Amino acid sequence: MKKMLVLTRFVKEYEPKRLAEEGRRARFEVDLVKYGQVDIGVADGKAVIDLGKSRKLSDYELVIPRAASKKGSSMVGVKTVILEEIRRLGIKVINGESFAKYPLLGKIEQGMMMAKVGLPTVDFVTFGSKLGWRKYLKGVISFPLMVKGRFGSHGRTVKLVKNRQELEKIYGEYKQGAVLIQPKLKVKQWYRCIVVNGVYLGEMRHRQKDKYGGEEGKLKKFNKLKMDRLKEICVKAVELFECDYAGIDVVWDEDKKDWAILEVNRTAQFKYFERRTGVNVAEKIIEL
Repeated sequence: MKKMLVLTRFVKEYEPKRLAEEGRRARFEVDLVKYGQVDIGVADGKAVIDLGKSRKLSDYELVIPRAASKKGSSMVGVKTVILEEIRRLGIKVINGESFAKYPLLGKIEQGMMMAKVGLPTVDFVTFGSKLGWRKYLKGVISFPLMVKGRFGSHGRTVKLVKNRQELEKIYGEYKQGAVLIQPKLKVKQWYRCIVVNGVYLGEMRHRQKDKYGGEEGKLKKFNKLKMDRLKEICVKAVELFECDYAGIDVVWDEDKKDWAILEVNRTAQFKYFERRTGVNVAEKIIEL
């Protein structure tokens, strides 16, 4: 029987469970392995990757790597080592080319790359040290603004800053890792869009949350021209980062009357997307 491996932070999350379910329907024998369960090292001059339970990477025909970080910790190094070995073995990996080329693909890298090819994104500034922060704080600053971490999910690193006092407090809390400072866009609604194998599967609309300064008023339904533009930029963004599968978060800027891409997520969650749209995302990924 064909074998499939799902690498994940938590085996009980919706997405790994759905991928395993669809994998079994496609007649794969499926293993779910947590990054934290993998032991790596060198023995007798040879690299060793131990998945546990006598599992061998060479036994798998398909590998699906999920996110390797969680709050307070990161297993990206382990993930990268595993994927390099999988690549050497010639095993098919979802987003394998993208992870090989861009092991870390945070908001800074994405914003710079998208701007270079003319994809609509959000302006930002970031600093390599506290010296950059201090220079910024001495200048003229327009409020409100958004402060975000280079990495992060579920909006955990996103803060709406309304005045200089709040910004200086954030500066005082600054410990490590890069942050982005962005203008606050006038946003009522945003979309989670999903692209698999170059095919746009659809979008899920969200109202912008009050804690991020979401605008009041009725949500809009856009005409075909604008929705075609949404599809176009999503597909182009996924192609830019060489992804087989990705979730793209896009906002509608009420002032500019145009879309802006917030982020491309190569391990995007799709629980609510499947439930709201009826699209079987897990099946589409397995079919790749």
